Amino acid sequence: MKYFIYFIISFIIFLPKITHSKLELAEEKFLEKMNANGNIQKNRLIVKKDQLGKIQIPMGHKYKKRIFTYWTSDQQTIWILNSIGKYKPITAAFVVEECKIKSANVLIYREQHGYEIKYKAFLSQFTNVDINDKYDLNKKIDNISGATLSVNSMDRMARAALILNNLANDNKC
Repeated sequence: MKYFIYFIISFIIFLPKITHSKLELAEEKFLEKMNANGNIQKNRLIVKKDQLGKIQIPMGHKYKKRIFTYWTSDQQTIWILNSIGKYKPITAAFVVEECKIKSANVLIYREQHGYEIKYKAFLSQFTNVDINDKYDLNKKIDNISGATLSVNSMDRMARAALILNNLANDNKC
């Protein structure tokens, strides 16, 4: 009985170090792919209360998150964001360079319908997109039949990534 208790205690202590969530693995894999030259840095952005309204424009008035993690590499900024599709969150990464989206990637898609947003044909629409003064994308993103909510979610996250990039760069965009 004594050894059983030791086993359970050691299992509880070491299990979190062994296992990783699906999200952590997807983020790590994407960041390794982006870190080809080895100089990627992790940063945090704390959105001030008066700036929170800018994020709430695309994400909704109930959006309260104020601390965002992002990564920088050379002139690129990488934002990994989550937004609800129809029922479940979609995790996407946006690479921003010179105040425009360089690439968009869906890291984890949890819904049963609308998975077409993961394809390059859809994601390529976000290349070289930036935002205007009303925080709308300067290019219309074509919808996918049956994936309207997922497309809207990607649109919201793209807008939020560009707004956050602007805030992180002291409004230089």
